Amino acid sequence: MGRPGRVGGRGLLNEVNRAPGVMGEPSVRLPGDGAEDATMDGAGQNDPLAVLYRLHHQLRVLSPVLTVAPGRPETKAMLDGLAETVAEAAGLLATAEPAALAALRQGFEHARAGRGNEATSELITAYGRLSVLLRKDTPRRDAADEPTVRWRSKF
Repeated sequence: MGRPGRVGGRGLLNEVNRAPGVMGEPSVRLPGDGAEDATMDGAGQNDPLAVLYRLHHQLRVLSPVLTVAPGRPETKAMLDGLAETVAEAAGLLATAEPAALAALRQGFEHARAGRGNEATSELITAYGRLSVLLRKDTPRRDAADEPTVRWRSKF
């Protein structure tokens, strides 16, 4: 990704484009993560979950980029790529996780209005909801609606 600590430039965009599952490249398959089941079905057709895994990965990469380099042209290109993936996954998200789709749409509205912090917050919300949806081991769909616990110091 270029020099350590460098944000922006072609290095960042190239790193995202080379990332697994982004820009048409196959995703990395780790044992037990369910990715091997999500990329192809028995007939060799693309599985609908593959687009959700790609969306999940794009959100994981883009959220910190929006925080560090919100006005860069590379960030806009990444947002455009995310918008394409969301358009591809919209039907599935509307059925399986409408709150994530609503958060993504709200995030795009904030991004268009130049409110980077709000856009990042909405994208992180969508990432969390997708994380719960895509978990394979113990389903925790109710966890997406649990309130945040604030820890108080005893001192």
